[in-house]
Amino acid sequence: MADYSPTTAATNSTDYMKAMQQTTNPAASAPENQLDQADFLRLLTTQLQNQDPSDPMDPTQFVTDLTQMSQLEATTKMNESINAMTTSFQSMQTMQAASMIGRNVQVNGGDFSHVEGNDSQFVLNLEQPLEDVKVVISDKNGMVQEIFLDELNAGEEYVTWDGVDENGNVKGSDVYSVTAYGLDEAGEIEMIDTIVGSRVNSVAVADDSSVTVTLATGEKVAMDQIREISG
Repeated sequence: MADYSPTTAATNSTDYMKAMQQTTNPAASAPENQLDQADFLRLLTTQLQNQDPSDPMDPTQFVTDLTQMSQLEATTKMNESINAMTTSFQSMQTMQAASMIGRNVQVNGGDFSHVEGNDSQFVLNLEQPLEDVKVVISDKNGMVQEIFLDELNAGEEYVTWDGVDENGNVKGSDVYSVTAYGLDEAGEIEMIDTIVGSRVNSVAVADDSSVTVTLATGEKVAMDQIREISG
């Protein structure tokens, strides 16, 4: 019969607990022959059957081993559940983001997508009242149209461009730029932040579930920078 002593059983039990404590992801880093819960219980049962009657196993240590094993298994299962939830959430984010492709959005910026025959609308965001406000529409060849708004109060102001140049010619569908500025009460030129519309060409979902949108202008913006979504 094989030589089996209480010392050997205790050592095996301790080694098992150390192996369990090294990781909460057995599938990733544990050896292929790692003991499971049933093996551990059989090990403890064998230890009890072969222990020295004059020096029995400490019942406190026995309970501690069982408790540690249960905690480690619970942590492993919790991690597996969290990973499954994360994967599910990322898939949902991808589907929601994909539904934005082809839709129009409003973002902070100066480049916008214009569709021939339609009006393009922008929002001016003024931090203070300004006079002699001008809105300049440009394309790759230079200025297309200049819109005069005179005096504006602080806050948001909607501006519409009818899609024609300063000579009354209808401009085609393309990417255009808008620049707005005015004079403050000291007569100094102040630039005005603009909110423009563009079409969503594609979306990307990062590993951390953050969504980046690529607009028709070529600009990439984070999802939280989008002010409005329309058809």
